[in-house]
Amino acid sequence: MDLKEESYKLNKEIPIPLYYQIKRIILNDLSSGKLKEGDALPTETEFCDSLQVSRPTVRQALNELVAEGVLMRRKKSGTFVAQPKIELPVNLSVEDLKRHIENTGRDCKVEILDFCVIDGADEVNNKLRLHMKEDLIYLKRMWLAGGTPVAYTAAYLAAGRFGAMMDSDFTDINLPDYLECHFGLHVTKRETRVDSTLASKFDLELLQINRTRASLLCVNEVAKAGDEPVFCSVTRYRGDKVSMAYSL
Repeated sequence: MDLKEESYKLNKEIPIPLYYQIKRIILNDLSSGKLKEGDALPTETEFCDSLQVSRPTVRQALNELVAEGVLMRRKKSGTFVAQPKIELPVNLSVEDLKRHIENTGRDCKVEILDFCVIDGADEVNNKLRLHMKEDLIYLKRMWLAGGTPVAYTAAYLAAGRFGAMMDSDFTDINLPDYLECHFGLHVTKRETRVDSTLASKFDLELLQINRTRASLLCVNEVAKAGDEPVFCSVTRYRGDKVSMAYSL
């Protein structure tokens, strides 16, 4: 990226913020193929000197592209073009995430973060149509693409009914497939809600996000066999690593 080229000049006579013009320059280079995954960007000082703008202007442009997952920073190394986001169909269940990631040519690993029986929780038990005091199975897992955490999920099931699953290893088992194979329950419906939320301090640490603010896609789901709720889950996806798309 040679900032001395004429195409990298900013227009200070138009009402488009300079930081946004810098963003467009970088995005245009990505679209045209001038910049590719892994390429290093000029330093903030080089941007300032070549484009005759202030450091805060350059930093705002780069920070936004990092937050959007277009760029990434490596400590003591600089700013680089990030790997493209994982694009998920909006109706994809987290249980199919590993297969989907592997189909994009990336390695995917699932880690068990917690797997235990917990006391009933009003909101969860209501969703599963259970008595308020009925215990729950709590299954918490992390999905890593190429070694980088991209999502984690917490699934809840009735402990009294599904206690036998505690002896299974869910690092490579699809939960709906397991329930169909071992309990004869075929998940036919998923009630899903997707929200955008800011990552908590816990989320930042767990997902290894090196920023104080980051957006997450939060997916709440209730899986049903017919009209009967079987399990519910809450999944948080890194907004800088994952996007969701649908087609009409």
